[in-house]
Amino acid sequence: MADFRYKAFISYSWANAEWGNWLHRSIETFRVPAGLVGEDGEFGPVPPRLQPLFKDREEEAAGASIGDAVSRALASSEFLIVICSPESAQSQWVNHEIAWFKAHRNPSKILSLIVDGEPGVEGMECFPKALTHKVASDLSITDQPVDAPLAADARVSGDGKRGALLKLAAAMLGVGLDELVRRDERRRIMRTRMVVGASLALAIVMSGLALVAVQARNEADHQRAEADGLVEFMLTDLRDKLEPVGRLDALDVVGQRALTYYASQKPSDLDADSLGRRSRALHLVGEIRNIRGDSAAGLKAFSQAAATTEELLARDPDNAQRVFDHAQSEFWVGYIAYERGETKEAENRFTEYKRLADRLVTLEPGKLEWQLELFYAETNLGVMLFTEGRFADAEPAFAKGLEMIQSIAAKEKYDASRQLELGVAQNWLGSVRSKLGNYRGSRLLHQREIGVYSQLLKKEPANTAAKYRLAVAWQHMGALELTTGHIEDAIEAIDISMALMKELRSIEPADTEWQETEFRALQAQVDNLFYAGSLAKSAAMQDRAAAALNRMTSADPSNRIWSVVFRSILHTKEARRALVVGDPDSALQEAKAVIRKVEQAKDYNSAGLKDQAAHAYLLAGDALLALGREDEARAHWRKGLAIVSAEAANRPGYARRDQFILLKRLGRNKDAQQQAVALDRQGVRHPAYIREKLR
Repeated sequence: MADFRYKAFISYSWANAEWGNWLHRSIETFRVPAGLVGEDGEFGPVPPRLQPLFKDREEEAAGASIGDAVSRALASSEFLIVICSPESAQSQWVNHEIAWFKAHRNPSKILSLIVDGEPGVEGMECFPKALTHKVASDLSITDQPVDAPLAADARVSGDGKRGALLKLAAAMLGVGLDELVRRDERRRIMRTRMVVGASLALAIVMSGLALVAVQARNEADHQRAEADGLVEFMLTDLRDKLEPVGRLDALDVVGQRALTYYASQKPSDLDADSLGRRSRALHLVGEIRNIRGDSAAGLKAFSQAAATTEELLARDPDNAQRVFDHAQSEFWVGYIAYERGETKEAENRFTEYKRLADRLVTLEPGKLEWQLELFYAETNLGVMLFTEGRFADAEPAFAKGLEMIQSIAAKEKYDASRQLELGVAQNWLGSVRSKLGNYRGSRLLHQREIGVYSQLLKKEPANTAAKYRLAVAWQHMGALELTTGHIEDAIEAIDISMALMKELRSIEPADTEWQETEFRALQAQVDNLFYAGSLAKSAAMQDRAAAALNRMTSADPSNRIWSVVFRSILHTKEARRALVVGDPDSALQEAKAVIRKVEQAKDYNSAGLKDQAAHAYLLAGDALLALGREDEARAHWRKGLAIVSAEAANRPGYARRDQFILLKRLGRNKDAQQQAVALDRQGVRHPAYIREKLR
């Protein structure tokens, strides 16, 4: 095996200098998992480090010819890593370095890291031509295409920074990516355990206490009481410290260690308080499993907890702690049902949660914690009504919830958690008012919401919950800007949201709630760019949204919001794009895919799915008309009109816009004009509406 001075040469454009610094630092500080060091890799024994690296234009000797210095560095490097972006694709220097390496070294040892742009997309191409085309012996780049090398994607929508680093490291080490990821994850878990050493130290104490318990019953009772107190600390104070910084891995360790402690004891030996703590540990484990995309495992944990808390409550129905514990079980089982589109089951569970919250306030009316549970319960019922499209019914529930949390917050000193809850309450009320066509009222609430999170982040810059909620708030502002005709402002709002989500996803890529929010931002930007006339960028954004959704549904196929509603959203956008580029056959196929999904999900009462069904019938009709099948087109438009007409009473803003378009398609211009008067009064200037008015 040849000896090289450098493990790799990093080639990049000056515009990507920050990425070059990150990659150089990340690879040189990357420690190969101990279990892999010394094993046989593709290129020989696996080394403990991947260093040194040559970062172009920083290690060149003063006074030397730049060309000679670069050539010597390339010749002394085992691998070439190309940082790919639209800027590097246009860089003559980057193309020259790739061409030299291809001509003088093994092209299979060229790796690439995508940091911006899209491969093969005009105006956004990120691969330099030398990377994707054959290079002649004189270093000229021919027009003969070749397969692009291994590409890692450092963006949040791709592999993420950590995933991209591992992909590059595996290639340079000559080991399987799965093996490296598994070993690295094991090491990260060990680090997590060190970070939350308190929880592990407590677990060790508990293990020791269990041994002592065998030897002396009286001493065991004393030690068990101490151990239970330590578990209580893990499930409350320690959890409160870890949640704001987004540490799912550490939280998982906390929950699992608590369950391990209780698993070492007979259930019959556990008193009511210990069983209650065990149920809270199950709640924590279930929550983490669900966030990471395993809703089946989450439901299993929540159901086990519910069986325990229900029995404890039956034994002691006037014990507020027992009421609270069972309320949490009811909420989480209902939440899984909500995510799966089982709306009846979700509504039943949330109704029971509300009853239990009322009971808590009755038992201890002065306790703010129980008043907070009642706020959560009121909001949850509003969410159910919102999901079903019953916006007029949901508004008073959200208004009452906001009034409650404002009252609670006024009784306390400044608290970050309470401020987050205040912002969420403003978000829901703002959202429902937007659906009801009250855009001015909606905008005011979302502006206040953004102010709440911004102020919180000034006090706690690392608070991931505040950053997440701020990203969501900017998405709502983006939707309002588009509805009122401010396209550039809409694009800017979603850009802010996407930047926040990119930062969050680099912290915890496995958080499916964050993945879902990022998908919503991507698909919102698809619309914004489409209406701005940037069709290529809109198409590229659509591809990113599709890739993100594929990862989500692969992780949890049972989530119907993702597999049915979100998938339908992508189909309708593809149908719209196909119509614009003159491909009615493809448009019809995409629209029909949505119609089939709607027919297969008749038991799923989702306002979002109704929206997509109406859009699909509209687009299918447009495609059929383009194909010369006018009678079929009108039949589809009538079906779409029936859907939006049924929804119009609940959603005078959104449904009226679709009503207007479909009425015009059907030649009912007088009826369409009535809708236009109402839309104009509300301030609707959505590009689709304005375009239809001008037809």
